[in-house]
Amino acid sequence: MSLFGAIQMGGNTLRAMQIGLHVVGNNIANANTPGYVRQEAIFVPAPVQVHGNLILGTGVLVDSIVQKLDRFVQERLVGAHGDRANAEVQEEVYRDLESALNALSDGTDLSSSLTSFFNAIHEVMKDPGNIAMRNLAIGAGSALTENFGQMYRGVFAMQGELNERVSAISDEINGLAEEVRRLNLQISSIEGGDSSGSQAAGLRVQRQEAVNRLSELIGIRVDEQPSGGLSVAVGGEFLVFEGQRREVAVTATNENGAALGFIEFIDTHSPLDTTSGELQGLYTGRDEIVGGFLERLDELAGTLAFEFNKVYSQGQGLVGFKQLTSVETIDDASAALDEAGLEFTPVSGSFNVVVSSKTNPQLTHTHRLLVDLNGLDEDTTLTSLAAQLDAIADLSASISTSGALVLSSESSDVEFSFAGDTSGVLAALGINTFFTGSTAASLNVNAELKGIENASKFAASLGGIGNDAGNAERLAAFLDRPLESASNASLADLYNQILNEVAQGSSIAQSVAEGYRVFEGTLEGQQQAVSGVSVDEEAIKMITLQRIYQASARYIQTCSELLELLVQL
Repeated sequence: MSLFGAIQMGGNTLRAMQIGLHVVGNNIANANTPGYVRQEAIFVPAPVQVHGNLILGTGVLVDSIVQKLDRFVQERLVGAHGDRANAEVQEEVYRDLESALNALSDGTDLSSSLTSFFNAIHEVMKDPGNIAMRNLAIGAGSALTENFGQMYRGVFAMQGELNERVSAISDEINGLAEEVRRLNLQISSIEGGDSSGSQAAGLRVQRQEAVNRLSELIGIRVDEQPSGGLSVAVGGEFLVFEGQRREVAVTATNENGAALGFIEFIDTHSPLDTTSGELQGLYTGRDEIVGGFLERLDELAGTLAFEFNKVYSQGQGLVGFKQLTSVETIDDASAALDEAGLEFTPVSGSFNVVVSSKTNPQLTHTHRLLVDLNGLDEDTTLTSLAAQLDAIADLSASISTSGALVLSSESSDVEFSFAGDTSGVLAALGINTFFTGSTAASLNVNAELKGIENASKFAASLGGIGNDAGNAERLAAFLDRPLESASNASLADLYNQILNEVAQGSSIAQSVAEGYRVFEGTLEGQQQAVSGVSVDEEAIKMITLQRIYQASARYIQTCSELLELLVQL
């Protein structure tokens, strides 16, 4: 090798070390940049020269600058991001739901309202002739129904907020997919299909950040193509494929009176089938956690209304009725009562109608009416029931244009009441009932009882119109009474089951979320061990490259001095 060749070899080394120092400096500068992947200059021997039997090296060259990345860990992290995000959304939903239940509040929660209501009925037992006590019980019932409504509205608002977040995610998915598509094109253009070179390192970092966020939103599968572009698939359908992408949008469906949005592909209208990520967490939180809670709350309210009314409707107040209209209406008066579309279904049985004279109690007479709903012969309809009632002396019965049953006494001296209902038809039709409605949102106190002037109608008596408290005694014990319709669970048991389900679900959600956070942290630690920047290690590399650079410079200087000496000779 000539001296000129030796000087050129030294120059190659200087240029290679300059590039290496530049890479090290870039790593140190980005040591705290989120998502940055450490780069490394790959040095290779320069092509050799053959002189006779001698093979002479020509120095060093920079083959490429690559990102230090463990692809396997990176792929696992994509899935871990989605699992953690899914679990954290569910954890958040349970936390908000526990706050809504407010089980440890200062007496304004549903549990306290239930206790206060039945305590108020217990007070009626002590002084059944006291109208004020009856009015307090009615007021406590109104407070209970209001708390049911407040809880329902509060949790229903949570469901609406979760639904809004689903809509927002749709726009974010489209934005991230477009960013990945655009960066795919730029990276492929710069690297020319040589993905191992990682020449577009900065763009790759940006793209990976977009992919990471996308993996937090929806469960995705990511594959790198030979061109350097990424393909992103969701549930087996591609969202991004190199320079192409698909749009998604929200479509709304109505479930139980709530407009719920679901994300689907615009071109095929197929749902975005994701099993992890924030979107899945929102679906689960909105539909299963919050939606399930609302269903259980409605079941509790419906059980309270129907079962309590079945007991209440058999009692009497201090006064009887002169006129009474059923709360519930039926569109087809000729349909069997158990197939007429009532919120609560009556069964075969009977009930008593007691017609009394206010001036002559000896003229009181009781009529037993049969309710036949066995499906074998002519079942009882609203029309046939009205006919039975109308056949009672001093009592008139008809069906209004809206489908309500209207009862009235035919004499100013006559009043009527009810007793002994084994069919549940009075509670189903809303005749002589305390509660109206069948859900937490619609639960209310019968308007016939509201106002101090109507408090005397509170059905505390059981032996007829008067001052006894036989029915109030049964009503006061209702909270802990086993209910056949609830598999012998009491109303208190049903409410405690709801609380326990929320508490247990919250505990499980916290544990699952913490587990995924730990797992994700472990993978990130493994990734940082490979891809993270250690300033100390980079400093050692910098010193090494600096020493090589100085030695190369000294080598060039020595060759230059030899060349000058040769010229002088």
